Amino acid sequence: MDQVLGDARPHTTYLIGRLDRIVRRALEEQLRDFGLTVLGYTALTVLAARPGLSNAQLARRSFMSPQGMNQAIAVLVDKGLIHRTPAADNRRVQQIELTATGRQVVDECTARVEEYEQKLLASLDPAERTQLNTILHTIVNENRQHR
Repeated sequence: MDQVLGDARPHTTYLIGRLDRIVRRALEEQLRDFGLTVLGYTALTVLAARPGLSNAQLARRSFMSPQGMNQAIAVLVDKGLIHRTPAADNRRVQQIELTATGRQVVDECTARVEEYEQKLLASLDPAERTQLNTILHTIVNENRQHR
């Protein structure tokens, strides 16, 4: 049992918070060689799945504020991982896409992240992994609708 809490069963939110910190630290370590933060990597993976998003769309899908996304985009542009082009229907809106280098970095980072995830979940059998993923997906979707 958790030494901090003694015999008391920790709240689920406490455990989720601890796991978030553990995962974030590990991901930062995996991404360090690429000069990326977890949020920067998240933005790149979103763009890999949905090229051509605007800053506001990318911010929403990456769980960032538009201001924070502006800073992240500047860093990713400077690193040559993304580029912006004016949208055809509204020249003031910039569409963001991965560069070839950005695609390569996403692929390499994703391989590292997936390897870490396998280690993280090694104590669970395949059915438990599926169940955990389903439960987390349900919680995320339910709470996304109430934002």
